[in-house]
Amino acid sequence: MRRRNKGSILKSDGIIDTKYLNDDLIRPIMTSLTKQVWTLIEQDVIARRALEQGIVSIKSLAVHLLKTHKLQASADAVISAIRRYKQELPLERRFEQARKVLSQSQAIRITTHIAEITLEKSRQTQQLLQQAFTMVNYDKGEILLVIAGEQTIKLIINQTNMTKIREIFQKKAVLDTQEDIAEVNILLSDEAVKTPGILSVLCTELMVHDINIVETMSCVPEMLFFVREEDVVKTYELLFRMCTPQR
Repeated sequence: MRRRNKGSILKSDGIIDTKYLNDDLIRPIMTSLTKQVWTLIEQDVIARRALEQGIVSIKSLAVHLLKTHKLQASADAVISAIRRYKQELPLERRFEQARKVLSQSQAIRITTHIAEITLEKSRQTQQLLQQAFTMVNYDKGEILLVIAGEQTIKLIINQTNMTKIREIFQKKAVLDTQEDIAEVNILLSDEAVKTPGILSVLCTELMVHDINIVETMSCVPEMLFFVREEDVVKTYELLFRMCTPQR
């Protein structure tokens, strides 16, 4: 590494002193720093949204990143990287496109009094599942959704059917039950099915507003979120705003 005069290229605080570097060495260091800063911003939803909406200043965010992540760079270099990010907003453009497509959703509805049964996955459980389907009256709008993992099978059903469906299975096969769940069903547009980031935008919005997702599943073009009943009104209001055209 060529130096212009004697001395260390690092200051006492560990930050690179650029007076000892020529232009060919500075350029890759700055490019690497820019990528690092952009990645940190994109990984921090709160910071990204605050920057996007002008809630936090570029200088304050630079200080936050320097302290939190102990970046080996000057404040001016980090500020420059943040300023370039704000001008280009690569991730935000993708989020904005996803939001635009979401606003074209066709409908959103909620169903309350939902329960979930977690079962041990076994041959016997799979065989008994056939009986569960015969206990559901689809003509009355009742539901029975099945999610199969490597070790367990989950049934999402109406709470009124909980007792009779649970009794089909042996007690040792029933690992857990949950009640007081609500379903939020979004009927997406055809374009949403082909647009990256739809699920990410929806989950991020719920996370930012401190809403826990109990389960999520899709049956295109429907996207289903299951939350606690105590959160369903707030969830509906948030998703309704996102899934309806702004006037």
